Amino acid sequence: MAIADGLATGCGDLQASGGIKYIFIREWNSTGSPDQIALAAGGTGSITSIADGGGTNSTWGVFETKLESPVLSVSGTAVGNANTYECTLAFNLPHFDLARRTRISELEGKCLQVMVQDTNDTYFVIGIGNTLTGGDGGKDFPAASHIGTRPQTFARIGSIEATTGAAFSDETMMTVTLTCTQYELPRTYVSVATDPVVINASGLTVVIK
Repeated sequence: MAIADGLATGCGDLQASGGIKYIFIREWNSTGSPDQIALAAGGTGSITSIADGGGTNSTWGVFETKLESPVLSVSGTAVGNANTYECTLAFNLPHFDLARRTRISELEGKCLQVMVQDTNDTYFVIGIGNTLTGGDGGKDFPAASHIGTRPQTFARIGSIEATTGAAFSDETMMTVTLTCTQYELPRTYVSVATDPVVINASGLTVVIK
């Protein structure tokens, strides 16, 4: 692919804010049927639809965190003709209690999809990719062979730390780190559907089309 254009930086880019507003997490193939993932054509790097097998949407858990604590970091390396990206999402859950302990324990050992909405309303996705070993001149399996039935790009629990604090003024919290090895930069979720992201009244689940 020829490099036809560069990048312009405008006032809005210079004033873009940091921070994450929402974290959405679900398990791959959680209904027992292969998920249906639609990727944008033309190498634009976006995902246009994430649906349960045979469905038109998917349900995710919403994880509220302490403001200005979650961060998504991406570190990429190139070795020969292969590019590898290590993605890490770290976030704090205030109050170390049974409810948080139980919910986080449910994620252990699972192949996960993770979506974060930043303060600029961009939806970044880790755990869903278009390649197994990307950037290798097309030698890897095509996306259709592993998206759905045999996903080999997924996020998982990397570490969990919890503390009750010592002093009465100390914070009690859980710190959760999710990790993912991908072979392309994280994609963004950009749907053409009406109301593509709907958080339910309780604020605990979100339906994504």
